[in-house]
Amino acid sequence: MRLTSAGTHTFTLVVSQYEKQNTINYTLRVNGQWKGLTSGGCGNYKDSYKHNPIYQINMERAGPLLIELRGSRQYSVGFEMVTVSMVGDPGPASFQKKNSGDYRYSLESEHLNCGFCYMEAELVPAGLYNVIPTTFLPKQEGPFFLDFSSTSALKVSQLQ
Repeated sequence: MRLTSAGTHTFTLVVSQYEKQNTINYTLRVNGQWKGLTSGGCGNYKDSYKHNPIYQINMERAGPLLIELRGSRQYSVGFEMVTVSMVGDPGPASFQKKNSGDYRYSLESEHLNCGFCYMEAELVPAGLYNVIPTTFLPKQEGPFFLDFSSTSALKVSQLQ
């Protein structure tokens, strides 16, 4: 926030409390990095996107899932979650692909950046899913943390 004039200013402070909807029993953290060929950028860059890191999660039973990606604040980051296979009849909760949403834009620097994104799903069917963390642009190198949290038991492995 920038104050452009001297004098008295009035502000409103809003205090709120987040009410947890689900108890998180399992949280796994991956320490990864985009480097060289693996800094492929988002899906707009088809030739390099395929080289991004890929992590596979195994949801042993259906449940809520929270995925958080933290990278360098100078980059806009995001990820896709792609269904590999599901166990049993997934019902209406099934999906082929989900993503963390639009890449964030900072008005302060007039560049795409933020370094953080997340996706929260109330019900993910039991099964295997690939998660592909990316920066918006190719060749943006640096470390990242990828956190998976759920009430369902999880296993994570790096495929690429």
